[in-house]
Amino acid sequence: MIKTSVIFPAKNEEAIIKRSILDVYKHLKRKKYRFEIIVVANGCIDKTEAVVNNLAKRYSAVRLLRSKPGYGIALKKGLKNAGGKFITIFNVDYYNLHLLDLADIGMYGKDIIIGSKRTYWAKDGRSLVRKLISLVFNLFLSVTFGFRGSDTHGIKILKREVITEILPRCKTDSDIFYTELIIKAQRAGFSIADFPVDVIEKRPTRFTFADRVLKTPANIYFLYKSLKN
Repeated sequence: MIKTSVIFPAKNEEAIIKRSILDVYKHLKRKKYRFEIIVVANGCIDKTEAVVNNLAKRYSAVRLLRSKPGYGIALKKGLKNAGGKFITIFNVDYYNLHLLDLADIGMYGKDIIIGSKRTYWAKDGRSLVRKLISLVFNLFLSVTFGFRGSDTHGIKILKREVITEILPRCKTDSDIFYTELIIKAQRAGFSIADFPVDVIEKRPTRFTFADRVLKTPANIYFLYKSLKN
């Protein structure tokens, strides 16, 4: 059985995706178990898919999937196709190799471990505006939905049982899917812990403050509808 699956949702990442995949591949190759790296291309108009295809020809552990545009859509497809006992969700521009090692020790007995940029000893290299947005959003989740934790949007490692039980219940497709998955898992009784990570942006963010202002109300509305059921 595959022990670890790593999922990379990817959209127009040709400049950095090769390095990201190879970093993860070389780290896992040193371990003595089977693994897979799944890249889900969603709406790419650059050479991202060609880069991944070339890597897949050289490394059998690398797989390319395609989905409709949308971060949540891509992530769902990756999760549905992942065969690992432990499943890690990374971003092409943001990942932490130490998170992968938690599978070697059974994730300290936890069901989900979130690579948090907001917990103790984490180092958040993002702009002040993005830090404030994360702070306010997390406070909102705590007050409105009873979320107990420091981050829902962080990179994460999960046990397969979480995906098997919770994924079919998730209804959102945008990047708010991250939050829906974690809150529903918490409500279902799965144990969650934070793991401090350093965040260093490898490319400029693709979301402006205006984007967040325009999209967040709609995302929260769909999250509310999903969580109230």
